[in-house]
Amino acid sequence: MTNEMNTQEILPWDNDELKRLLEVLISHGTETSKVDFKAEIKITTPEEKSELLKDITAIANTHDENNYGGYGFLIYGVKAKSIVGITETETNTDKFQNNIEQLLKTYIAPMPSIYVLGFKTDEKQWGSIIIPPHSNKPHMFFKDFSCTNPAKSRKKGEWFVRRGSTTDPGLPEDLSIIMQKQTELFIEPIRESMRGLQLRMAKIEEQYNSALFTLVENGIKSLSGSKASDFNEETSADIERALGVDLPNRLKQKLRTPKDSLGEDLITEAKTILNYIEGTNTEIPWIPQLNDSETNKKIITNLEEKLRTLQISIATIIINDKKGEYTDPLLRAIKILAKSINAPSGIQYNRIGEAIRYYPLYLIMYTVFICAVMANRGILLKQILAIPIKDQRTRTSSLITDFYFFSYYAKELFNDAFKHKWCEPISHRVRQIISDNINEITSEFSEAECFFRGEFVLSLVNIDKCINEKEQHEHQVPLGGEYLYYREASEVIQEFLLENQEWFPKLYSNPINEILIAFDNNSSKMAGSGCIASGLFGLNTSKIYNDLNGV
Repeated sequence: MTNEMNTQEILPWDNDELKRLLEVLISHGTETSKVDFKAEIKITTPEEKSELLKDITAIANTHDENNYGGYGFLIYGVKAKSIVGITETETNTDKFQNNIEQLLKTYIAPMPSIYVLGFKTDEKQWGSIIIPPHSNKPHMFFKDFSCTNPAKSRKKGEWFVRRGSTTDPGLPEDLSIIMQKQTELFIEPIRESMRGLQLRMAKIEEQYNSALFTLVENGIKSLSGSKASDFNEETSADIERALGVDLPNRLKQKLRTPKDSLGEDLITEAKTILNYIEGTNTEIPWIPQLNDSETNKKIITNLEEKLRTLQISIATIIINDKKGEYTDPLLRAIKILAKSINAPSGIQYNRIGEAIRYYPLYLIMYTVFICAVMANRGILLKQILAIPIKDQRTRTSSLITDFYFFSYYAKELFNDAFKHKWCEPISHRVRQIISDNINEITSEFSEAECFFRGEFVLSLVNIDKCINEKEQHEHQVPLGGEYLYYREASEVIQEFLLENQEWFPKLYSNPINEILIAFDNNSSKMAGSGCIASGLFGLNTSKIYNDLNGV
């Protein structure tokens, strides 16, 4: 049974993840609207072909975006919650897929996509026909299909849906649901554009009203020879009414301070970026392809350019806002980006397309840690680490630094885009962007000092998490990064520890000595394939810390 397809390029799971998911479905043994089990799938007789077409199209025609991203599974080699293996089903999955696709092409329009994958468990061969979500429905027979058994024959225009674990003919109310879903899918890009336009128009209107008021006020003063002290609240209100500024906007203008205005601009900037990365109508494909360096470079640089204003603003606040006046809008802006990214309903995607959308959060979090460590803002870092990544679809949340693990899928895109084979391509790129955009702001330290201090402190967050989750000691690993490969990182980390910053041990929920021991023992495990963690040679962080503190 062949199994050569690299699923992460075309499906939301890699091969191992998909196998585990299917095994869980099998163990539950419950058929649903998008999951069907078969002991065998044969397509020798017309009846068998007709039945398979019916099953595939029924799953494809049925909406269920709340589970498995709308994907459907026709799992074979299964019986009574167990993998029993196949004896009559075609074992060559490439040939099996081609035969099924030929059947679909001959009888079904629009033709649904399918992927056939085969697996082996305890020497038993089994597999699944995976049916991705498709926006163009319903899939129906476009010509008659005759069988010896009249009950298996199909008429032109006939179509099917799944109701729970049963397959039934499509009804007018089913078509109504399909049309409603398709309409929602088609108008969602328009809604996104409208939301962005409304935000921009509201901001422009406020700026226009404020500028116009100031212009009229200055004009009146100039013509009348009045002084600023002659203009009271009542006079200002008269001018605003004469200009047609409505009551809510007049109140907002009076209540807002310059600080409020800047904070709202920061939040608006974060919302604009979120709309860009979540939308269907952007330059970021949901299924990026490798071996296309120009296109992939454009995807990354477009994201960086759109993020530049927010990145520099956040760095400026962290380094210069000593009183914490902008902490609240800063946290709100990061909360907006700390969101689990899900493909819109009916949109096909792969892991790379999903992972690249976490790059803005990746870049912002690096910026935050580099600037906050330089400015000794440990309290702010603790507040940011308390922000969860929320998944609206599953109503679950995870640690904000869990974004890092999506880099496993996105790193190939970065190496492809910039024609390199870096061990840590994303953090390597982030280092370049941070140096270009905020180097002047962080001029107190050298570029290497700024970067490796922040990256080291960030990397320990995952060890703290692993200890909290009672992971075995050998599995208590830091986040990977550039520090693994550069000898200058070792010197920077030593100097940082020798400074004995008071806030540093308080940043984590576990004793810093325990975290540093795990870092010394396990950080080299994070080196990429074919890469050597030469930046850690001779570095013993726990000893440095213990010697300094007399432990």
